[in-house]
Amino acid sequence: MSQLKSIERLSLMLNFINVNRYPNLDDILNYLIENNLETTERTIQRDFKTLREICFINVKYSRSNNGYWIDETCNHHYSEWKRIFEMYNRTRVLNEALLNSKTTIESIHFDINEQEFKADLLEKLLLAIHFRKKIKFILSIKGLKETKEVIFYPHVLRVYSNYWYVFGCFPNYDFTSIGLDRILNLEVLSESFKLKHQKPKELIDSFIGLDYPDEKIEKIVLVFEASQGKYIKSQPIHPSQKILIDTDKELRIELRLKINFELEEQIIKHGEFVRVMEPKSFRKLIKNRLKKALAGYKS
Repeated sequence: MSQLKSIERLSLMLNFINVNRYPNLDDILNYLIENNLETTERTIQRDFKTLREICFINVKYSRSNNGYWIDETCNHHYSEWKRIFEMYNRTRVLNEALLNSKTTIESIHFDINEQEFKADLLEKLLLAIHFRKKIKFILSIKGLKETKEVIFYPHVLRVYSNYWYVFGCFPNYDFTSIGLDRILNLEVLSESFKLKHQKPKELIDSFIGLDYPDEKIEKIVLVFEASQGKYIKSQPIHPSQKILIDTDKELRIELRLKINFELEEQIIKHGEFVRVMEPKSFRKLIKNRLKKALAGYKS
């Protein structure tokens, strides 16, 4: 229970510092007390140390503003930890609401395509990735009743469209992704493997989705209508997103990533509200896909 309270305290404290401008120690203490988390200044200082040493999140004190702030520039893991704490907060809120009233479930609608979460499978995969151990499992073939036993070298996990995937290699070193719902009877082997990619996290960050493109990173420029631009600013397409122009007529952004099918889908779903400006080859590709879609309505 104490560990859960610690996670809850870290989560609430981070969120409070993130949404408020330079809260001081008393502000943080009062906020935690309001949320039924009795604590002390000493505990908060220990929490700051935990965030710094374990989560690599640096909460700094500003003398000029007499308050605390989160230095996101020195930590490329911040956004991931933020998502983890947000997931915890959502789970906590739902758990409390459901325990307080059984009719709460009538107010929630879940996606029918939600992936079944297997905690034991995730735990084994994290262990194998951390210690670079080969894994063996039964792989179900999509669309077929067939299965086969495979050896796999897991590199990194990714969540995409509410589904969990493991990226890695088969013994022939083809880099690919496998949905966790396709993995059965997983066994972590004692034999180690060498990483095909020394920095798999950076590799995954270079493209959207699951289709690993063995191509170079491109500079992609997109122009959105102003109305759609508000959504794109609040829900960036990719962490590399950079705003070039932001007016009442258009939002022009730049992305730095590899071009693949999932990126095409991300752009096409915005329909007439977006145009590809660069590179020319990608602009032509999207244009041809839209032409084919339009041709299907002529018959």
